[in-house]
Amino acid sequence: MRNKIFVTCLTSLLLISQGCKNWLDQLPINTVTEDQAWKTGSDAEGAVAKSFAIFRRALAGLTKDDTPSTTRNGAWGDYYFWGDARSGDWITPNNDGDWQAGFNNNLISRTQLEPMTNWRLFYRAIEQSNLVLENVPNITEGFTAERKAQLLAEAHFMRGMAHFYAARVWGDIPINLSARNVTPLGREPLKDVMEMVVAEADEAIAVLPWMYSGTRKKVTSRGTKGAALALKAHALMWLKDYQGASDALNQIVEEGTFRLAPIEGFRDMFDTGESEELIFQMFYDASIGEFSDYYGHIMTYYLTNPYTSRSNLSLAVPRSKILEIYPDYARDQSDKRVAEFFQSIDFSVGENEIRPIFADPLANGERQIMFAKFRKAKDRSYNLMDGPVPIFRYADILLLKAEADARLGNVNEALVNLNLVRTRAGIPAFNKSDQPLLIEEILEERRRELIGEYQRVYDLVRLGRLHEFNPAITEQGEKDGAGFFPVSDEAFANNPNMQQTYYWQFNQ
Repeated sequence: MRNKIFVTCLTSLLLISQGCKNWLDQLPINTVTEDQAWKTGSDAEGAVAKSFAIFRRALAGLTKDDTPSTTRNGAWGDYYFWGDARSGDWITPNNDGDWQAGFNNNLISRTQLEPMTNWRLFYRAIEQSNLVLENVPNITEGFTAERKAQLLAEAHFMRGMAHFYAARVWGDIPINLSARNVTPLGREPLKDVMEMVVAEADEAIAVLPWMYSGTRKKVTSRGTKGAALALKAHALMWLKDYQGASDALNQIVEEGTFRLAPIEGFRDMFDTGESEELIFQMFYDASIGEFSDYYGHIMTYYLTNPYTSRSNLSLAVPRSKILEIYPDYARDQSDKRVAEFFQSIDFSVGENEIRPIFADPLANGERQIMFAKFRKAKDRSYNLMDGPVPIFRYADILLLKAEADARLGNVNEALVNLNLVRTRAGIPAFNKSDQPLLIEEILEERRRELIGEYQRVYDLVRLGRLHEFNPAITEQGEKDGAGFFPVSDEAFANNPNMQQTYYWQFNQ
């Protein structure tokens, strides 16, 4: 993309020749000109696959390959820094200046954080979806009418998904519905963006199946009816349409395709991406070169020996914060999630040996507890890490529905879904029917259950409450847009319609 964020740079497409069964197992590899690209169903399959592949890269973050304005040799796992870092729950045990700047909302002063302000890859995913929606209707060979409709629905889903994700990061964003739009576009109100996302989700819901055949980590890395309903519900929560959100979420619950995994199934969910609880994820596969160079995966900042060759931790949740978040564990160690999400390492063992893991997950004191919700083999290898980035999973759906129902006054229904998640965790049911207390408990349960899954900041920003948990952000600052990331300088080049978020005009 040129510095006009919407000038079409996709004058060539990278296509694959696989059928729909294996389309997410392949990377697009053959470069062809656009007039050759839209001939058969396999061209359409490859073009849709590419939109998902670009979105997957957008979550990981910009590299030198994407724009010369970044110094990164590999992706950093920007999904964590957008969705978790500023929540007030995290520290940097090795005192990394970039991460501390991120926690403190100093998002412009540190040049290493600048790539996180750039929405280039999200709009490339949007442009690719637009190309599909403009060209695939004209293809008549190589697929059934049903499959053609599904591919178009997946393009609608991805176009909505990319806008939705970007809107949670930047707030007001441009809406781009054309692959060849050369007019500089300004930012649209967040409300209008979320309404557009709901419309895109509705297009997808009407057509997509609940599930395709194949492994969960592949099937849930593409658009399905459940993923589209989850997208719609999340957008409606931003719009404060709690009845609409509850209705959409209820369709997921009643259909029965997804269910809570037992605690014993957490490793399948968070390590391999194979779980009936996962609805939509981006699974990064080392076997096809993802995360195989430089840092690449957020796990390289979470983990240390025995999982990686790191001797210290870059990102962690301090012991005092863990005990605050998980009061049942602090009282009687009943919350089973603490041992699943955190580990303590015997640092007395030599750096070149495989370090043992203590039975007590909080044994390492205040600053050295490893966040191990996502793990890998204990082989001290630094690269080649497989890993899922969960976007929607069933526990999120149950808790989001509980919040929507509680805000609607449907207390009993809210309690049922809240307590399904609490019971799975091994903690007592919550029985208080006072509406404000119930809503607060649901939000705290989302904090406990989804910690490190890139949801917490979005929940707080959606509710205008980030300043309550991050002391670097004031209430007025949040009202002025401090909860959103600043817009990269790249978006302003040759675009007189672009405006910076009000807060970031005065906080350089």
